[in-house]
Amino acid sequence: MKIRALLDANCVALIAVLAACGGSEVEGDSTAAAGVDTLPLSVPAPEVQDGLLIVSPERVWEWRETGTEFVLVDARDAVQYEREHIVGAINLPYVEIRAGGLLPPRDQRIVVYCSSETCPISQYAYEALDQLGYEEIYDMRAGLQGWKDAGLPTVFGADSTSASR
Repeated sequence: MKIRALLDANCVALIAVLAACGGSEVEGDSTAAAGVDTLPLSVPAPEVQDGLLIVSPERVWEWRETGTEFVLVDARDAVQYEREHIVGAINLPYVEIRAGGLLPPRDQRIVVYCSSETCPISQYAYEALDQLGYEEIYDMRAGLQGWKDAGLPTVFGADSTSASR
């Protein structure tokens, strides 16, 4: 019986909150007239997996094409980076991030990636950057393989002018 009374009280409280937040419309009053803030339909909510903000290769490419500022971090080791990496990426291996090596400014948007969706290095790099106080971090979980699968350009070797698609 106490549980039923508690549930009834919670329902009443929920109805009161909904009414206070505009849950019911008064005749002649619309949300537009009331000045309710809404997001445009073109702003997608970020995907979250395992507590990390996930970004797709296509979104990273869009940021690049529209001039959105971000630092693209290849968290793999130097040998893998020199073999092939994403155009414009800097090589900042996870072990260097963890050690607090030469890092981008903390107010920068950071996108980390590794080899593929099954590679955990970008997740480790994300978590290390988070512990160091970075606030806008994204994990391009699809990695280099997902980037290539999307038909986006990569660089072979240390020469950043040798892009391929």
